[in-house]
Amino acid sequence: MSNGERLDLVISLTERLADCLAQELELLGHRRIEALAELQREKTRLIGAYENEVKLLRQNKDGLPALAADRKHAMTQAAERLQRLLAENERALRAAKTVNDRVLQAIVEALERERGQPVGYGRRGRPAANAPRRTSGIGAVTLDERL
Repeated sequence: MSNGERLDLVISLTERLADCLAQELELLGHRRIEALAELQREKTRLIGAYENEVKLLRQNKDGLPALAADRKHAMTQAAERLQRLLAENERALRAAKTVNDRVLQAIVEALERERGQPVGYGRRGRPAANAPRRTSGIGAVTLDERL
């Protein structure tokens, strides 16, 4: 593969990765977390292909200065869009994690309030007669914090 073809492939992969990030931002904005799993697989595949092609391009960079200005411009545009979307994506993921952490903390606090204070024991090893018995119908809770 020539450097020009490889650069075209890197441009294409950069644009596809940026599209993937834009779609992820949209899904996060609509709180469609369940749809992120498939997108995550695609994003991982694109990142792997992108890293491989950039590595190969850097190994054979002798012919890059001779490439047409339009290719260089397309690469610059795609890279700038990708950087912008990476920053937006990071902010959105941090915000989603913060919200998730707050919800989890609220659940923990509610469970602790519901559980109440520990019940003491009397002289004969039985629960104290005047201590309130607290039982809760709430069982264990597990939250998936992955995005």
